[in-house]
Amino acid sequence: MDRKHTDPNDAAHARRQVVIDRMLSDALKGASRHALPSHDALPVDIRRTVDRLLAKADAERRTALTYDDLEEALPPRDVTAEDLEAIFWVLAEYGIEVDEG
Repeated sequence: MDRKHTDPNDAAHARRQVVIDRMLSDALKGASRHALPSHDALPVDIRRTVDRLLAKADAERRTALTYDDLEEALPPRDVTAEDLEAIFWVLAEYGIEVDEG
């Protein structure tokens, strides 16, 4: 029987990905229930996150970012489903999507 060695970093990444996917799913469910904030109305740390992501996409001439890009740009605090919803909404307004990469 061939056992596959798992890298702890891979396991941690997979756990983070599950959390992000769940938060994104929850955020998207709520999108139709209320108006989303404009970029200028976002909390300062979330606005900075969006700005970093937009700058990265622009610098690399990409229309899609990865979940890793998102994770690197997120503020150090716990991010709410509403924060993620707003991030994805504003990115979409600029024609940027986030995918597996």
